[in-house]
Amino acid sequence: MDTKTLKIGIIYGGISEQKTGMGHYLHQVLTAMQRVSPKHHYVLIDHRRHPIPFRDQFEKVIIDLPRHPLGISRWILWEVPKILHRFDLVFSPGLYGPVRIPEGVASVMVVHDLIRYLFPHFFPFNPGQKVMDRLTYPAMIGRYDQLLTVSEATRKDLISLFKVPTEKITVAYHGAEEAFQPLSQKESLEKFLETQGLKKPFILFLGTLEPRKNIPTLLKAFGNIMDQIPHDLVLVGQRGWKWEPIFQEMEHPKLKERVRWIGYVPDEQRVFFYNGADFLVYPSWYEGFGMPLLEAMQCSCPVITSKVSALPEVVGQAGLLVDPAQTEDLTKAMLRLLHEPETVEKMKKAGLDQAKKFSWENSARKTLEVFEKTYLAHSSKLKAQW
Repeated sequence: MDTKTLKIGIIYGGISEQKTGMGHYLHQVLTAMQRVSPKHHYVLIDHRRHPIPFRDQFEKVIIDLPRHPLGISRWILWEVPKILHRFDLVFSPGLYGPVRIPEGVASVMVVHDLIRYLFPHFFPFNPGQKVMDRLTYPAMIGRYDQLLTVSEATRKDLISLFKVPTEKITVAYHGAEEAFQPLSQKESLEKFLETQGLKKPFILFLGTLEPRKNIPTLLKAFGNIMDQIPHDLVLVGQRGWKWEPIFQEMEHPKLKERVRWIGYVPDEQRVFFYNGADFLVYPSWYEGFGMPLLEAMQCSCPVITSKVSALPEVVGQAGLLVDPAQTEDLTKAMLRLLHEPETVEKMKKAGLDQAKKFSWENSARKTLEVFEKTYLAHSSKLKAQW
């Protein structure tokens, strides 16, 4: 599609500087978009004035955060709209974005997941966030010209919960960096694991420690089999909201010596954990995508995950699917991988093949296609009104 060079305003304020969650998504897809289509101007709109290496690679507009109890919300809803007339298209890749968008500006937003509506008890909402979710987010969904989701499951949730027309939604799957791959140098892997104090074989969980990750069920399943195996259970990820009950369970006398919490680790270290683990267990209640599964499969690490939300889309036929509410289901799946080496080998190969279906370049191309189609449709609509 041959379109003019677009000036694209990207709402970066409110997105974490760390490469986690939505910050990770934007880092990867925007870098890929710049590589795939450098003709467009990508401008990041932010409120932070200190240096941010990723943001500072691009053109940027800084709008100061207002002195207000609901600072970031007011910034998005009232301050950002004042400068949106400068752009051909506004892109909201985070949780919230402006609703008041000038008539002459096209708009696209990303819906990563709808867990706040499906499992609200997993979140300690403050009053401001409740207002944003009850009023602002539905208004955004109605106002934006096109919506991107990162899975078919989230697309279906959007249609079910908000009655969004199907033609307004496009699925653009995530990818994973090429650095996630099987490591050929076993010495460097062993040396890294030693620095982490990991001398035993281990089962891996990787993700933020929060209620929707269903870690208590994983701890119970591991407790059921730990006396039969030499493995430790290693949890890699930062503390999230409502993390305290998870740590209380980890302190149980039976589990304390066999469950290790590593904390947050950067990309360049995660690859060692995937390569060192016997397999990854990811029994989440709900995911918009499930990035650790894709990263693990690229590293030839077998995966066990839940048969809910987007998780079956990511693993296809390459993973073992379990009911996240059934501890026994998860226990059996773990024992199967520990006792069936031929199944493990088949899953390693199948995982590598499945992972090839996803890439950040594919995601970037699909996103750019939506940008360009949206801009053309928006422009045609305005001309028709004249």
